[in-house]
Amino acid sequence: MKRLAGTGLGLVLPLVAILIFAVLLGFALLRMDRVENDIRMDAEQNMLWVMHQSESAARRLVETTLRAELGEADADEIALRLDLLRSRVALLQDGPQHRFVVDLGLADELAAIDRVLTAIPPPGDGFTPAEARALRQELEPFAGFFAQAANRTMIREWDDLGGRLQTSRSQLRQIVASLVGIMVTGAILILSLFMALHLSRQRTDLLRRERDFSGLLISSSGEGIMAVDTAGRCTIWNHAMTAMTGRTPEHAVGRRLRDIAGFFDLAPLRNAVDAALSGQTASLALQPYFREDATVPLHVDVRVSPMRDGDTVVGAILFLHDASDRHAARQKEAETRARLEQLVTERTRELDDALMRERSAADLYRNFAGMISHQFRTPLAVADSALQRLIRRGAQADAEEITKRATGAREALSGLTRLVDSTLEAARLRAGVVGTQRTTCDLSDLLARVVARHRAASPATGVDIAVDPANDGLALCDPVHAEQVLDNLVSNAVKYARPGSVVSASVRPDGDRVHCDVTNESDVIPEDERDRLFDPNFRGSNSIGVAGTGVGLFIARSLARMQGGEVSLQPGARDVTFRLTLPRAEGHAR
Repeated sequence: MKRLAGTGLGLVLPLVAILIFAVLLGFALLRMDRVENDIRMDAEQNMLWVMHQSESAARRLVETTLRAELGEADADEIALRLDLLRSRVALLQDGPQHRFVVDLGLADELAAIDRVLTAIPPPGDGFTPAEARALRQELEPFAGFFAQAANRTMIREWDDLGGRLQTSRSQLRQIVASLVGIMVTGAILILSLFMALHLSRQRTDLLRRERDFSGLLISSSGEGIMAVDTAGRCTIWNHAMTAMTGRTPEHAVGRRLRDIAGFFDLAPLRNAVDAALSGQTASLALQPYFREDATVPLHVDVRVSPMRDGDTVVGAILFLHDASDRHAARQKEAETRARLEQLVTERTRELDDALMRERSAADLYRNFAGMISHQFRTPLAVADSALQRLIRRGAQADAEEITKRATGAREALSGLTRLVDSTLEAARLRAGVVGTQRTTCDLSDLLARVVARHRAASPATGVDIAVDPANDGLALCDPVHAEQVLDNLVSNAVKYARPGSVVSASVRPDGDRVHCDVTNESDVIPEDERDRLFDPNFRGSNSIGVAGTGVGLFIARSLARMQGGEVSLQPGARDVTFRLTLPRAEGHAR
């Protein structure tokens, strides 16, 4: 308690002395500034000379008018003297001079004189003695006014000077007293400084003795122990630290932590030491330490605690414990757990894939009948049409016609065969057995082939193809699946088009994608049906009276997505446009 009381008094006394020193110094400076302001002569405080010059100008003007009565002065001399008096009056009417005149209480009289002087016309060449007499009588009171003003000015300046001298003497006495106080407080501060230095030296000696005693206590510890001061320099380094890190006390003591080893400059350890120096305890587990002569790091547990002298933190102490065995056991346990988790994950993935294939196969089987009825109708219709024409022609058909009709039927049957293959392949794809085989193919050629089949099956239906020769339609896709998607889109467009209208189809590239738009003139599709058009077995309100199964768009979108593409309904108020989008062939994307 005595030490705390002495310490508190040793701190309060210098602080009070510094406060008094600052107050006295500020007070002295303020008083010196006041004295300087009082000594300085302001412009309006030299008004006695101005009043005297104004009185002299007025008297000389009266004298000149009197001489003009006697014929000894001319009009030019009177005009000169009149201008001089006017300039003196104008000077008194402006700035600080005017404020001084107002303080004297002569502002109204001076304004009246200014008005009289302003109203006097300049004397001409025919200036007579009578006019001079009248002018003299009008100007005679001015000299008396300026004499009175000069008298008041002199009294006012003497009063002000006496007041300033009295104030300056008082302020000088206060300055002298402040300087004496400053000297006294300076002496107190010097004494406090010597006392603080002496106390600091005592505390340094005490800290050194305590450090030496602590070094004796911890030198035999089995844990690595080191201590740092508030500046971050190592002060204690025991033999266990040497065995653990390979650093000798000569290399460590007196150096900053980052200079001892890079381990001590890592952010977690640096933050822990900073926390200890601020009074908090920190712990770090399994921190890797790489020795210079080892390829495998040690893993150490670190505890950092503050070192205190009373309530003051004077440093931090670090305890390092070799936990490499515990780390190895934990790592082995983690590897075993990771291996088990990997096995469980792989088994779960296999089960999920099997379940997905089972569900895909079941879904495909449920929709297989609809796919068959929808997709196989067009090639069968083409073959049937060709064979019916051959039957009708009978013996009238020549060899060329028979060849042409048979070739058309054969191509339709070939298309049916390809369609069967693609349907089976799609089933395998949905079941997860096989993937799509994407190659570079010309979407324009596929579209032309599909349109040719529809024209052959329905000659009365008009289908127009618009392809820009300057733009290629090369896409990365499965040609069988892509042709099937186009066949579905063209078939739907022909089926739902208004009678007598033309179905148009166009192919154009767009960056890294290729678009194929199929458009027909049809009734507007309601908004609530646009998102459901691609659901299996869904048919819109415009399909009443039109044969179909409602799986064409579902199949088209599924096949497009299998190839990294998409089938979408484009917005439009007059026409209905379905778009097939596929990735553009590599090397052609812009």
